[in-house]
Amino acid sequence: MKLSVLINNFNYGQFLRPCIDSVLSQTYPDFEVIVVDDGSTDDSREILASYGEQIRSVLKENGGQASSFNAGFAAASGDILFLLDADDAFLPGKLERIAEIYDRNEIDWCFDRVTTNEADQPATELQVTLFDKRETLRKGGFPSLPVPTSGLSFRRDLLAQILPMSVARDVVLSDNYIKFAAAYLGRGAIIETPLTFQRIHASNRYTGTNRAKTLRPRIMIATGLELARRYDGLQALGKSLVAGGIAQTTSLFKLHSEARNTVAGGPFGEDAATEVALMAARKRLGNMLRKGQS
Repeated sequence: MKLSVLINNFNYGQFLRPCIDSVLSQTYPDFEVIVVDDGSTDDSREILASYGEQIRSVLKENGGQASSFNAGFAAASGDILFLLDADDAFLPGKLERIAEIYDRNEIDWCFDRVTTNEADQPATELQVTLFDKRETLRKGGFPSLPVPTSGLSFRRDLLAQILPMSVARDVVLSDNYIKFAAAYLGRGAIIETPLTFQRIHASNRYTGTNRAKTLRPRIMIATGLELARRYDGLQALGKSLVAGGIAQTTSLFKLHSEARNTVAGGPFGEDAATEVALMAARKRLGNMLRKGQS
């Protein structure tokens, strides 16, 4: 079973070498490393060139993280594909241990939790939870999938049903869409024991930043629309995500107008704009009442 590690990079040259080295030092016998550089203007491309044939570099114009996922998938040849942000790293032995989990279980995806402590080492025993919430997702429910990009892996045939995905310049359409789609399309496993290091730093695009609060509603709306457009069984979930995103970003006066601009003509149909706006308004009003506001 061949593995592919897809690293996406944009101006993370200062972190790129430890990221790549964490993969090249893995003990699994058959894997490839593909680094997609999304139009970096720092020294990233010089660093990639220094690795020669140890890695495969895909150099492209800047198009956002989703476009990097698409480019990496198109270049990969593995049976199992791993995603990795260029500022993060794999802990020792990750590839071998996750390959064993795929071998032992009839799963389509496997997500491992992350640690933010760079000194952490992988535990001797892994806590693995098998996960099948496909029916919950069809009913519009939100299963908990608290794993960032660098903890995600998929069988090729599953990821082929998700990628290529629509692109966005920012991170508004990225790993949340992929996680929900994977959980809807197949059975998976969550490794509760971290096998990935997630680096928190000043230039993070989302995690731990001041932008997270304003980006979160945009992520919800973009993810909801894309899921509903792509998968008939995720209409309810998509509508809930859009409603929640609108409720977080607009005043009651602007709510219906933005709902029409966002939803009308999209996957929910013309008549859904009012419904979505009302759903968001009810949620907003409920939150106000719970907080004792009038």
